[in-house]
Amino acid sequence: MISFISKARGGRASDNVITLQSGFLNLIDPGDLILADRGFLLREELLIRQATLEIPPASKGSEQMTKKEAKDTKKVANARIHVERAIGKLKTFAILKETLPISLVPLIDDIILVCAALTNLQPPLVS
Repeated sequence: MISFISKARGGRASDNVITLQSGFLNLIDPGDLILADRGFLLREELLIRQATLEIPPASKGSEQMTKKEAKDTKKVANARIHVERAIGKLKTFAILKETLPISLVPLIDDIILVCAALTNLQPPLVS
């Protein structure tokens, strides 16, 4: 289920910047577990909110992962599959597949919100 959508933005911005500016951190409760990719650098902001950040362990070149590192990587990867599938379902809407006409740019946040709501009304990703 899609439960949070940040405001649309043009240009380039890192995931860290988008997360900081989106208001997402204000929704985190103490005890929440946040799964993220490598390079997500907001561990301190999450600690302030008494939440935990779990990212896959950094690869160590050609060295083999420990059992714990493999287990941790698999946990994040399994969750990421569901996130990517939800994003994929959202992208099936024709209006999001093409370049948006300039006349619709002021409505982009509403368009994405409606598409996300319709995505959530479809059969669940996981049964």
